[in-house]
Amino acid sequence: MKFHLLLLPLCFVVGAEEPALPVADRAAIEKIYHDHRTGTKPPFEQAMPPTLLEQLVQADRRKESALRQVYGVEVTPGLVEAEVQRINATTRAPEMLAEIKHALGDDPARFAQSMVRPIVVERILRQRFDNDDTLHAPQRAAADKARQALLAKVAVEGMQDSTWELTPRPAEENTTPPTPPAEGDKTPVRSTSGSYSNEATAQVAQVLGGGQEKPGDRKLYFEDLDLELQNVLRAQLQKPGDVSAVIEIPAGFLVFLAKEKSSSALTASCLTIPKRSYDEWIAQQPVPSP
Repeated sequence: MKFHLLLLPLCFVVGAEEPALPVADRAAIEKIYHDHRTGTKPPFEQAMPPTLLEQLVQADRRKESALRQVYGVEVTPGLVEAEVQRINATTRAPEMLAEIKHALGDDPARFAQSMVRPIVVERILRQRFDNDDTLHAPQRAAADKARQALLAKVAVEGMQDSTWELTPRPAEENTTPPTPPAEGDKTPVRSTSGSYSNEATAQVAQVLGGGQEKPGDRKLYFEDLDLELQNVLRAQLQKPGDVSAVIEIPAGFLVFLAKEKSSSALTASCLTIPKRSYDEWIAQQPVPSP
């Protein structure tokens, strides 16, 4: 079962020159963010000294270089412009956005280059990293091994229990419904095992949220999960002892074991095996020459 991020269409071009991201522009952007932060905070010069700003710029350059060198993907002007239009159309902080643009001289090119391009790079690179089967092969193998152990009725350490109520939420418990996930937070799921193959869409946080609950905390309702995810779990966890396929999410691999199943509730244990650290992987990538 694999979660693939839904992103803007990608355009693949190799060999283009990498544009520089001026530290001064990054400082102007960070200054606006700093000014809008509430509560006690140090002066901007302390919070964002020149050395830190330079590190942030280098990190952006490292990411774009990795995107090109490792995955052969070039961020084209068309992708950047599409993101500019998306930000302009959907921003929830138009005043702050206007301030950022003004701090960049009301220059659309500077805004696109300094503010928007790193967002596009981060999104595409993170998608590629999260779905890189080679990078995460050892973690996938560990998840497969754990699944085989569960199928053989061997206990696996590190599993957390979640219980979902299968009955409808009582009217007196109805509260403001959870905010639907943004389109980019929902990912197609491909589920495979020896006996079934399903496709579904799920919000990862909904799957894992139950593991954080403690006795006496609020109840979790199965109906709050994404509808297609409900279908997948119903198909795979029909009775106690059933083991799910390995579920791949951007952050790691999951395996579910049904512990109790009745007409009113489902209790399952979940094993989470994190993938390689994105930040650590980025730090290992070379910084291109200016």
